[in-house]
Amino acid sequence: MQKITEIETEEEYRNALNRFIQLCELQKTDEDLQELILLTDLMEKYERANCGGS
Repeated sequence: MQKITEIETEEEYRNALNRFIQLCELQKTDEDLQELILLTDLMEKYERANCGGS
C-alpha cells in the first residue's frame, strides 16, 4: 500500500481514516507506529483546514 503523504480531498481523508483503523487493529511494528503518527498529523491538518476545527 502506498503511504499517504498529504490529504487534500474528502476521498483522501477517508482513505487515510480507513488506513488508520487498519493500523490500530494490527500488532504494530515501529514502521506501523510511525505511519500512525504521520496519519494522525495529516488528518488533523486536514480537519483544521476543512472541518471547522481549531
